[in-house]
Amino acid sequence: MGDVIPLRQYTPAYGQAYATVPGSSAVRAYRPDPGYTQSRASAPPRPRPAAPSYAPRGRRTFADRLGLAGLRLTRRGRVVLVLLAMLVVAPMATWGATAVASSPGEPTEVRVHAVQPGETLWGFAEQVAKPGEDVRQAVARLQDLNKMTSGTVRVGELLLLPKE
Repeated sequence: MGDVIPLRQYTPAYGQAYATVPGSSAVRAYRPDPGYTQSRASAPPRPRPAAPSYAPRGRRTFADRLGLAGLRLTRRGRVVLVLLAMLVVAPMATWGATAVASSPGEPTEVRVHAVQPGETLWGFAEQVAKPGEDVRQAVARLQDLNKMTSGTVRVGELLLLPKE
């Protein structure tokens, strides 16, 4: 494109610069020579380029603002775009499928027991706990089996207890 000359250093050949205060950042104004004539004055005015047919007049599209007006995708570009979209969507689709797939729990043989006065869920958990198993885990299993939200049992309530 050529060298870029800062405005402060540029003096056109046809004019003289007004004097400015040294060190100021003001832009110099130029006065053309009195003998200078514009050669373009007699030339016909240039026609203004027409607005692109793809954009409505007076309204700028998003592509215009990004400087992408008139950009078209080739067939190869469309194929690459589709493949990139598939690369983004495929992991999400497979992740969703694995999150849904699970197997039901093992069937457990149970007996029905009516709660008597003085019996607690902790006492039942101690009876059904496997050797070496924490009683708290046995309480949690009994709560899951009976669909209980708390560890409270009432006299006469029917509980499902695993058979030993």
